[in-house]
Amino acid sequence: MSRFIQAASTMHTVSLASMEEASRFGVRDADIDHLLLALSFDPDTGGQILRGMGVSLDTARAAVAAQHSTQLGLVGIASDADTSPGRIVFHETSGYVWTDRALAVWDAASSGGRRGDSAAVLRALLDEPSGLIAEILTRLDVDREALIIRVDEMQRLVLARESTTDRNELSGTHSIFVPAPIDDVWALLSSASRIPEWEPAVGSIDATAQTGPWEAEATTSAPDGRPIAVKDGFRRMRVELVESEGPTHVRWRFSYPDAARASARQIAFDLEHAAGGMQLRATLTWEFTLRRRSRRVLRPLFRPLLRFLVYIQLTQIASGVTRAFR
Repeated sequence: MSRFIQAASTMHTVSLASMEEASRFGVRDADIDHLLLALSFDPDTGGQILRGMGVSLDTARAAVAAQHSTQLGLVGIASDADTSPGRIVFHETSGYVWTDRALAVWDAASSGGRRGDSAAVLRALLDEPSGLIAEILTRLDVDREALIIRVDEMQRLVLARESTTDRNELSGTHSIFVPAPIDDVWALLSSASRIPEWEPAVGSIDATAQTGPWEAEATTSAPDGRPIAVKDGFRRMRVELVESEGPTHVRWRFSYPDAARASARQIAFDLEHAAGGMQLRATLTWEFTLRRRSRRVLRPLFRPLLRFLVYIQLTQIASGVTRAFR
């Protein structure tokens, strides 16, 4: 993976998680403390290092909330109200921006020979001069210098990274860390009735039958209330459970019975235990419906766009899964 692609991928996934965490605190300015929260459940090296040092999403949230309360007290603002964060509302709201010091961290993470991956973001956070991260780490009983040594050691290693796509350009894979027990995540991903919680394209599903296939309705409004235009042939979906090997693997298939030429898609999840939660690998595969000659002509032309769309769909699904447990 090139340095540019690595930085772009990290910025997308960590940015989304950071702004979701900011929304829990009722703010629109995503800051360096929200970056730290996002890294605490990142599946890549930065998140693994933090969790290895005992930093979980819950403990990090508590430390950030306590730090906010202390800062308010220093300026004479006392609050007896519950300072714990609320639910994630980022997907229902707008107007989020980075603070200047958060932007400086992003810049430092992708300059001076750093790759822009999550470990580089964590290292840049540790160098951030305001002292906020150091104070939060103290609350977490984490030695900043020991953490710096751990990050530097990991960044000196040359790690072979798994490719996010296979030979079929209509298939992609995305790995995430979920801060929840594997059985709880399995309960979410293996139940037809809970598909709307993680699949943004599904607005509702009739899951009264014990076994499928089931009929689902497409999402027609965004979380913030904006209407979503859906063509008539794509309003109704057929949902099938293709494979289920609890609690480690499940595969779903979505097709459009009212649109004969529409491509079906499959979404597979592979689950495994990890420290502080579980690791989840999501794979999205589109079943191309064009004739063989058309595929040979069109695939090279549309390959970059298709890969980008698959990546965006996977990150939306991953966000839905993690949001259910955050």
